Amino acid sequence: MSTTTTGRRRLRRLSLVGATAAAALFLAACGGGGSSSAPPPSGAAPAGADQVPADAVSVTAQTGQVQLPAGKPGAGKPTIIIGDKNFPEEFVLGQLYAQALQAKGYTVELKPNIGGSELIDTALSSNQIQMYPEYLGEIVTSVAKQPAPTTASGTYNAAKQFEESQRQSTVLLQTPFQDVDTIVVPAAYAQQHQLAAVPDLGKVGPGGQGVTLAGQIEFKTRATGLVGMQQQYGLTNVAFLSTPAGSQYQALDQGAAQAADAFSTDYQLLSGKYTSLTDPKGIFGFQYVAPVVKQSVVQAEGPEFSQTLNWVSSLLSTKAIQALNQQVQGNGADPAAVSAQFLQANGVNK
Repeated sequence: MSTTTTGRRRLRRLSLVGATAAAALFLAACGGGGSSSAPPPSGAAPAGADQVPADAVSVTAQTGQVQLPAGKPGAGKPTIIIGDKNFPEEFVLGQLYAQALQAKGYTVELKPNIGGSELIDTALSSNQIQMYPEYLGEIVTSVAKQPAPTTASGTYNAAKQFEESQRQSTVLLQTPFQDVDTIVVPAAYAQQHQLAAVPDLGKVGPGGQGVTLAGQIEFKTRATGLVGMQQQYGLTNVAFLSTPAGSQYQALDQGAAQAADAFSTDYQLLSGKYTSLTDPKGIFGFQYVAPVVKQSVVQAEGPEFSQTLNWVSSLLSTKAIQALNQQVQGNGADPAAVSAQFLQANGVNK
């Protein structure tokens, strides 16, 4: 993902749209970590977990596969300084990891709202922080300046190799969710035209004509955007409508567009009004989240430290993070309070 996309992600996250609280859905989305301490299997994801690509399973903290350490293993261990980036979803992630560690007795200092990928990487490199949650595709393309890998596991491995070789850090297990560009259409429109994947847009309208895609202007010219859709899926029938950040759903609701560029963790997708189309060729990249931690910290804090962080990651399905985003972005709730509620619902104090 380019630096431009990083800024775009920040703008989109700061665009708050009012929504009604959905407490039942929020609690239901708090899929708890199970009692098993076995490592993630090499096969399919368990029932109820996000269906991540098969090549990502071995590096993904799947729900029910990570056990929360008992007691207070962090008591007396050195202080950990955690940072997070500059948009609401990151504020939630920073709070989740920090509060879970605190519940296990670790001493944590949280430095929120540091900035985009390049800035927070500088903070890590200069030892201003020792850990932060990051979208792994961002490490590869925005920080390491490497070509985007074509698989989820390739993205994870490239990010981990860079952090270990260049930053004396490491990458723990990634979340079941990823926050990546996704093409959404009204649910009724998807049913009418039998749309399930991005290339299906090519069959819409007489002679394949008549699809307007809403999005921010940079999406029109990116290989991880409309250009990639045209080149990889042959979608020459898609017109583009430039819309301000956060207004693409309004364009769909008003009929100004039939499709829109959105993000896979948008809380609006919980409403059931929209269908997210799959991206079978992965042209939008892979943006799973994982804690990036100094190797010295991992060693000093002990195995229960990484286990606690992996337990948090295992809870974060797409529906869970969407529900958390709805509370913070849609309803204006405090990220710290929302994170505390989520962790308590999943047994962090047991």
